[in-house]
Amino acid sequence: MKISPKTAQVTEIMFDEYKDIITVKELCQMLRISKNTAYELIHSGQIKSIKVKRQIRISKQSIISYLENEI
Repeated sequence: MKISPKTAQVTEIMFDEYKDIITVKELCQMLRISKNTAYELIHSGQIKSIKVKRQIRISKQSIISYLENEI
């Protein structure tokens, strides 16, 4: 799905305070969701992530893509 320039600008402003790669805890803060919901979204593949050793990392772009698909 192609991101509209306006949507990209809005999401950049919304998530400007976060780094490009975030933790599950930061994901919960960004979307105002519980840790269980965050893990459900990650394990279902709705939000793409990678595992670094035993820790999950998520790109900010993955979250933006998820939000665009849900809207």
